[in-house]
Amino acid sequence: MATCQVVPNVASYSVDDGFRYRIPDGVHVEVGHRVRIRLGGRRVRGFVTEVFDHAPDRDLVDIDGIVGTVPSFDTDGLRVLRWCAAHYVAPLAVVLNRTVPPNVPRTRRPSAPPRTGPSPGPGLRSIVSSAPHGSTVAELVARRPDGSAMIVAPSLVEAEEIAAELRRDRDGEGTPAVEPLLAHSGLAAKDTTAAWVAAATGTDVVLVGTREIALWPVPDLGSIIVVEDARRVMRSPSTPTIGVREVMMRRAGDRRIPMSMVAPVPSLEVLRTRPTIVAPPGRQWPLVEVADRNEEPPGASVLLDRSRQAIAGAARRGPVFVLVPRRGYAAAFRCSRCGTVRRCDACGSAVSGSVVCLRCGAAARSCRTCGADSWRPLGAGIGVVVDDLRRTLGDRVSGPSPGATVTVGTERDLVGRAGLSLAVAIDADGLALAPNYLAGEHALRTLVRLAHTVGRGPARRALVQTSDPDQPVLRALVSGRSDDFLAEELGRRRAAAFPPFSELIAVEVADVDPDAIDLAGELGAAAMVRGPAVERDRVRWLISGADLTEARTRLRSIVGVWRDRGARVRVDVDPIDL
Repeated sequence: MATCQVVPNVASYSVDDGFRYRIPDGVHVEVGHRVRIRLGGRRVRGFVTEVFDHAPDRDLVDIDGIVGTVPSFDTDGLRVLRWCAAHYVAPLAVVLNRTVPPNVPRTRRPSAPPRTGPSPGPGLRSIVSSAPHGSTVAELVARRPDGSAMIVAPSLVEAEEIAAELRRDRDGEGTPAVEPLLAHSGLAAKDTTAAWVAAATGTDVVLVGTREIALWPVPDLGSIIVVEDARRVMRSPSTPTIGVREVMMRRAGDRRIPMSMVAPVPSLEVLRTRPTIVAPPGRQWPLVEVADRNEEPPGASVLLDRSRQAIAGAARRGPVFVLVPRRGYAAAFRCSRCGTVRRCDACGSAVSGSVVCLRCGAAARSCRTCGADSWRPLGAGIGVVVDDLRRTLGDRVSGPSPGATVTVGTERDLVGRAGLSLAVAIDADGLALAPNYLAGEHALRTLVRLAHTVGRGPARRALVQTSDPDQPVLRALVSGRSDDFLAEELGRRRAAAFPPFSELIAVEVADVDPDAIDLAGELGAAAMVRGPAVERDRVRWLISGADLTEARTRLRSIVGVWRDRGARVRVDVDPIDL
């Protein structure tokens, strides 16, 4: 009688190794199947991680049955899933649970055989592409090697746009070029499950979806395409903070699968791996005009006269988008007397209206140019800008909503916008000088996305307001290429020992006495620990080091003890906000 190793679907590190169960006669069990088991007097579900043909050497409890008929991973896939659990300091069951659809999958079709051996073509390519990326992705899919393809997009809107481009009739015969499987968080559970089953059991499929599909089983996977890997939405916001880029690169490397990263500006994490770069000659995005705030009095409105006139003129020709940094005030302030941007003397990041720098904690001082201590925000929230513009343009101005002539919104409202007559960024400084190490790269990427919403042409303009037109982000934006900026940014990151040249983990704990925790002592020489920092109801530590493998192993035990004591713990691996 055969036996199997089962990891119970319980969010605890203590069950990661699983338990041995007996397989009843006549029951077929494979690695990746979900089964019903008895654990500590209760019935739970679990994941089969190993199957043994030999009889047990001791009395074992039988599994109670199989849940569904399609395995959610195989032996090769399990290696990636175990890496994912270790990397993101998560219980294995939590990661395994990300491989299954919302409903129980049932099918009579046999599973596709897994790919074996190396795939043809280059390993990792970084493709510089203009948004929207549908045509670029369609070309990559048309030239893909044998096997299925996975395409991960940042949002459901972009996933649907890519799927529509893949279906488009290219030969004029009235048939779609490709009939993709579409899966994203906006679908009904039954439709998501149907797409999961088709991907897990089919051959030569093209699966398009959002970050939720990153761990789905695709047995004959032959190519991977990730669109805009550095966008914030490409990481899960909750623990485990699984990132699409890292998981898909691991999947590709594990089976030597060709992989393409498609983005208007490559991420530094991708460039660090020395990929094959495919970029167009000349400008990589349309022309961008810079509006210097220093050309107007310091007390001027958040919108410069030049920007206001451009919006009024463009609104007669077509849609306009005004980018604001956030719903509230921007992180950047400028001196009310001389207009100098308020920056930290210690680390150089923008300082808001607070008394300390949010990045390094240094005390904020008076204006370093004129000595004044009165500051005005460089940007304002959506409502303030809408009210301002409505005084001259009336009801043609609105917040993020369909049909408006002039739309005021944040970065997330850029999705799906194209063919604008004008795009305006109110506060480039707040983006570029934000108090985190990713600020410059993120600012350039956001402003390039804004430029792509306009496109090229004499009647189309992208306008960016700034108080510091000579900063690296603005120089790169005006030049039309990201190469030099990214090379300089890599050098700065290397010198400061920031990612991608080191690893970072942020740990947040609530409902615990910070004085009772000595995280630095418990991790020892495995990592450098900064903190604790008390933030409202939470205590936060930042763990850093060139290699945090040992720190992750120790952290699993530490976090397990905290949670057993009733603490709420969030482990943020590769944190965006510091």
